[in-house]
Amino acid sequence: MGRASHDRRRLEHAIGERLTKADLARMVRLLRQNARLTINFHPDRRDRNGTTVAAGLVATGQYLPQSITGISNGGRSAVLGGDRPRWERSLFGPVYDSEAALGPVYGALDVTCDPHGGSPRFGSSFAVLTDDCFDRATFCVGDSHLGPADVGTAREMTSILAGLFEQGATGHSLDRRLSVAELVAMIADGEKVTQPARSLDGYIEAQVHGGVSLRDDIDAIVLDPCFRDTTTEAHLANACAEFDIALSWHNGSALAADCFPTDFRGPAIRPLAQRIAPANGIVTAATIGRSAREIAYSPPSPFGDAPDSPLQLHKKLWHCLLRFGDDAR
Repeated sequence: MGRASHDRRRLEHAIGERLTKADLARMVRLLRQNARLTINFHPDRRDRNGTTVAAGLVATGQYLPQSITGISNGGRSAVLGGDRPRWERSLFGPVYDSEAALGPVYGALDVTCDPHGGSPRFGSSFAVLTDDCFDRATFCVGDSHLGPADVGTAREMTSILAGLFEQGATGHSLDRRLSVAELVAMIADGEKVTQPARSLDGYIEAQVHGGVSLRDDIDAIVLDPCFRDTTTEAHLANACAEFDIALSWHNGSALAADCFPTDFRGPAIRPLAQRIAPANGIVTAATIGRSAREIAYSPPSPFGDAPDSPLQLHKKLWHCLLRFGDDAR
């Protein structure tokens, strides 16, 4: 049995129905029609040149990959001989081996159109990409650093659908506790969630090849409300005005410093939250960003930053805020 037939059997088993090629084609068409591609990011973090992400978007008109900016909301290993190039080679062959190759831009296939984007563990705000980006994107269920088995493209998504619905059959799809029937309805009818899942795992990773420009590839930018009336908002408002991009807001995340867990991302997280919290004791994405900007820049390394490094602790602090926080308004 070929891979395509095997994946179709997996999908049929997960949803409990026989599928024709026409059924599969319709499901893929509806997925593309009703889902969206998003890129989550922290707009106030500084790159290797000391420029914030928001200011960099205005200056370059591009959403640049880690290999150029030197920053990441995941692991910083996009250097020659590093973990990230090794993972990319396992997926894409030698196409990104050259030091001059920029590498893909990482985002997510947001099936539910979550108010916080498709992979909010990687940032408090997000960009919504144009439909054209689907045609030059590749996908995998889960994170690419885990060596995913389910990979695909916009033209061949049977493996992605099979992995998605298998997660749904076990009650873990996208960490949203959706049934298979709900997932089918979501794809077929375009049903969307109205409350953020506050999910860290279970996303469908997307790798967008060929770069992402603000002029051609971004339809909308959605910000956390903690950036209202800040230079971050000003930069992105200017960028959106220049490149005809819609700017909007979700409801954000807020959590009292004393309420950060000590058993989720380690015992160092609550003391860090308490140390950086403002006078009202409430931590937001902007609170974490202000503290992160004080960390002296260090170049990425082949194996990423140490788990107890300041950058990693701030990343884990964001994970806790996202997972356990409430709407900020």
